[in-house]
Amino acid sequence: MKSRMLIAVGAALLVGACSGISTTTDFDPAVDFSGFSTYDWIDSQGDVDNITSSRIRQAVDAAMAARGFTQSSSNPDLAVSYQVSTAERRSFNTVNAGWGGGYGWGGWGMGMGTSTTTENVWQEGSLILGIFDTSSKNLVWTGTATTDIDGSRSPQERQDLIDSAVNKMMGDFPPGS
Repeated sequence: MKSRMLIAVGAALLVGACSGISTTTDFDPAVDFSGFSTYDWIDSQGDVDNITSSRIRQAVDAAMAARGFTQSSSNPDLAVSYQVSTAERRSFNTVNAGWGGGYGWGGWGMGMGTSTTTENVWQEGSLILGIFDTSSKNLVWTGTATTDIDGSRSPQERQDLIDSAVNKMMGDFPPGS
């Protein structure tokens, strides 16, 4: 059941408003990225359906090509992997309302108040990219893109959102360029 849930969520991953994508990146400052020119894919983790996996790989391939990298299975400089994760998020909103009354100097008084709390629940999805130096086998760059999941988007809207997330995340890759 959990596997089916993850596959279904993976299909809807990174689907929401493009403006709602938050990204973070990090890299090893001791690595000289100017010496890298080729990359290849390594196995990725998580239960992601093949459609979502293909969309992610297309977006990363296009971003790498735009930055001058060539995909090569013959002794590549870098290895690229991704992971997908989801989390249920919650927020609570409380509204208070009330009134009070009274009469004079220690006379009578009464009041009334009420509070209403509402809970909002939504799914958030993250795409995590890892880029490794194949000679040292060390992680040299990582990026994460996170947004709310919305399963009602069309296939083209899903691809567009994944493209936007990858391009935003890889905006500073390679570092120092």
